[in-house]
Amino acid sequence: MNIEENRLQTFSDWPSDAVVSPIRIAKAGFYSLHQNLTVKCFCCGLEISEWNYGDQVMARHRELNPACAFVLDSSTSGNVPNVLQSMHDGIVSEDVADSPHYTHSLRHEAVRLQSFENWPVPHIVSPESLAKAGFYYLKHRDRTKCAFCNGIVVAWEVGDDPDYEHKRHFPNCSFVQQVITPRLELLNETHDSNTNPSFSNVNIVNESNLYDVGVIQHRGPKKSKYATLESRMRTFSMWPDDLIQTPDSLSQAGFYYEGSGDQVRCFHCDGGLRHWDPQDDPWTEHARWFPKCGYVSLVKGQDFVTACASNNSSNVEEDYRKSIRPFQRREVTEKEILTQMLTPEVMAALSIGLHVGRIKQAIKEKLEQTGVGFATPDAVIEAALNVQLDEDETADTHISQEVSQILTEAVNRTLNHNEDMPQEGAKIKLPTKPKTPPPPPLSPKNEQRNANSGKSLTLEEENRLLKEARLCKICMDNEVGIVFLPCGHLATCFNCAPNLEDCPVCRSTIKATVRTFLS
Repeated sequence: MNIEENRLQTFSDWPSDAVVSPIRIAKAGFYSLHQNLTVKCFCCGLEISEWNYGDQVMARHRELNPACAFVLDSSTSGNVPNVLQSMHDGIVSEDVADSPHYTHSLRHEAVRLQSFENWPVPHIVSPESLAKAGFYYLKHRDRTKCAFCNGIVVAWEVGDDPDYEHKRHFPNCSFVQQVITPRLELLNETHDSNTNPSFSNVNIVNESNLYDVGVIQHRGPKKSKYATLESRMRTFSMWPDDLIQTPDSLSQAGFYYEGSGDQVRCFHCDGGLRHWDPQDDPWTEHARWFPKCGYVSLVKGQDFVTACASNNSSNVEEDYRKSIRPFQRREVTEKEILTQMLTPEVMAALSIGLHVGRIKQAIKEKLEQTGVGFATPDAVIEAALNVQLDEDETADTHISQEVSQILTEAVNRTLNHNEDMPQEGAKIKLPTKPKTPPPPPLSPKNEQRNANSGKSLTLEEENRLLKEARLCKICMDNEVGIVFLPCGHLATCFNCAPNLEDCPVCRSTIKATVRTFLS
């Protein structure tokens, strides 16, 4: 029963009004036992007899027996899929996605939409907009592929418009030329023809890039122990004195010193830079090489980042990230990786301070995918940054150790204090307090003076509270300037906001931020 077609034939007596179709059940590894609605997995022997409306067969299989070899990897479990049936059913897998029959069926928008059954980032870009733009899901992370030109787009971000991205990266695609371009032109004409100013901003959030209107996706710092300016300043004790870039300017720009040469690294995005020239400005170089760093965007603003990034002479980084092609993975030896490490392109990428291990990983993945190395230094840099974003953040136990130490000391002090307390029943002689004469009665003038004094204190207290309300709840020095989304709290300054993952007021996860200015 490892052949899907054979499993499907066992459902000859399956009720036509059943809530789950035989096609879905057979595709999930089950065959019918001809006992009411009981089915059995050919691989692990799991039996299911009760079905509810809306059940996802593969999800139930995974929930009831996650260790099943078919659930873990159907391609190595001995399963023989029915490719033609998969074409009509609309379920996409990488082993059949490039077959001619399947690609032909994906020319229909409804079939493409069905491929997004387990789309992982619907909050970033919707399956409907992707299917409408000609893409279908490849069932791996957020990889999508055009059914017409076979172009692949990955790493979708908040505010991305599938129509625009498709046209930007694959302008010669027949679907782009025949469908997307006329649709975008019609949308622009409709927008321009609306001369009523009262409706000009009605759909600005829905129809434009959120990044362009100031909504920035929030990510926590990679190195939280260097999140404060003081902690970064302490790392520059051995900084070379002959460099124009000072520890103060580098720390303000988010960098901490790694203790080797002139190499520094950002606490937030973990991007590294070195070989500083006299004319290099830390903020400018930070924004130029790492334009997606949330710390730079919050502190300096998006206009500054855009101006610095536009000075780059090449857009190969973005093109490589957005249009990686399908590949056949192959074995890569350590000798091949070391050979690529000595190429001028990789040496140029190493010269700006990128992590050697990430570059080696990027080279290995590139060789596995294409069999050839990188053609430009920009491509090496972008690939290394993608490896950096994919790494799991290691838990920093330093803070928890300090907290445990403080709690231990507090408990010890409490125990010592209790031992020093006198025993129950012991007599303690307290010093006598001298008697003071009662205050004289208040005259009408004194009563009026005290009333005015109480009123002025109340005004001073109210003024103090108003000033504190505008101060950052973290550092209590700077004025608040960052709104957290989706909770909407205005609680921190732009220096403290990049260091947080949760809102300090309601403890909800921060998904995006907006820079604000109090007037």
